Formats: sequence, C-alpha cells, structure tokens
Amino acid sequence: MHSEEGGAEVVSDRMAMLLAQLDGGGAADGADGLSHLASATVAVIMGVDGICAGVGAGPAGTVAAWGGEAVSTEVEDLQFTLGEGPSRDAAATGVPVLTPDLADALVRWPVFAPAAMGLGARALFVFPLRIGAIGVGTMLAHRSAPGALTAGQIADALALADAVTLALLHRQWSAPEGTERPGPGWAQPVTYRAEVHQATGMVSVQLGVNLAEALVRLRAHTWAQDRLLADVAADVVARRLRFGDLDF
Repeated sequence: MHSEEGGAEVVSDRMAMLLAQLDGGGAADGADGLSHLASATVAVIMGVDGICAGVGAGPAGTVAAWGGEAVSTEVEDLQFTLGEGPSRDAAATGVPVLTPDLADALVRWPVFAPAAMGLGARALFVFPLRIGAIGVGTMLAHRSAPGALTAGQIADALALADAVTLALLHRQWSAPEGTERPGPGWAQPVTYRAEVHQATGMVSVQLGVNLAEALVRLRAHTWAQDRLLADVAADVVARRLRFGDLDF
C-alpha cells in the first residue's frame, strides 16, 4: 500500500523491501545485486506486464542490461531499428515518457507505435536513468492493455530507476580494466553497436552518401525486410549484403 505525506506519494513497502535487497546484494563483497533483482517480481509490484533497463543515451541506442522479458526487450530493439520511440525521447529530454495508450501516439511515432502494438505492447512507460545531468540509459515498462500508472506506481518506478542507475554504474566501475563487455548483463553501447557503425560506414561508401543518410538507408532496408538492424549490419560487414547492388 502507498501512503502520502504532505500530498507527495512515497515508495510502497514492497518496493522498498526489494530496493533494500538490491542495495545489500550490491554491497556484499562487490556482488552484483542487480542480477538478483527479478524483473518479473518488480513488474508485479508496479502493475505492468514486463520491465527492462538498458544502458546508453546517444544515437547508438540502449543495450539491454537488466530484465529479459520478451516483449519489453523486443520493443527496445524495435526502437533501435526504427530510430524512434519513447526510450529515445526519454534519453534525450531526461524526463519520463508515459504513454498509457500507444494508439494515441501514432502521430508522435508513426512507424514505431503500430509496430510496438504488433508485438503486444499497448502502454509504455519509460524512465531515464541519470546521475544529475548525465544520462546512463533508460528503464522501460509495458502493459498489454491500455492504462495509466497510478501516482504510487510512478513513485515506485522513479525509486527503482535511481537504484538501477547506481547498480549499473557499479557494474561498470567494478569491471576489469580493458573488458569490452564487463560482467553478465552489462554492455557498453559503443562496443555493442560497433558492427552497426561499421556497416553504416560501408553503406556510406557503397552509395556515396554521408553517414546520416547511410544509417537511414540501413534502417529502411531493415524495416522493409522485417529484420533486426544488428542482423542486417552483420550481413553488410561480412559482405553478404552490398547496398550498392540494391535497387532503391
């Protein structure tokens, strides 16, 4: 149950207990407390069907770092492929993007919104992961049916976002020197998306266009073929696909 003090909603008892476990697990002998935080349990407390978090706040998009629920992670991949969506907006603005019904967001995200609904997500709630003015990533929760979060659920989500941010930073700081993907579940966006950037450069040369246009072409081909951007990029880098041979 949520309680109010001076009109401000506070974190629920169940979420407070989970966050205490997360803090304790992360502090013990350098252990990764986040790996012990079950996203399914968190989703039940927040009244959503799935939740995940990703690191990264720039054009390279986010990389899954916590939570493996299928629809949530597929929605994140979809945003990276299409180049639009609430996670990108939340990372850019530093404020939560709450969408109780994606059917009402067709103008804002004309390509992403219907595609996300096709995956089974009808409501999306994205919270930026930040330390002051520094963006770390985003946390995304979804519902399969329309519906807004209550004030108490938003309070829980904000507290969870702060805790996840610290836990992800702990993973990065405790990683061995020179490790490309330090620790299970943690990935550095620049490294993880390196193949996409490499493919973008190759497409730029093949078509004689700038990098921004090359990425647009790469994404357009990906969407037309109903594939993941990472898979198409792998084909370009391996020279199984050459954009100079395609008929646009």
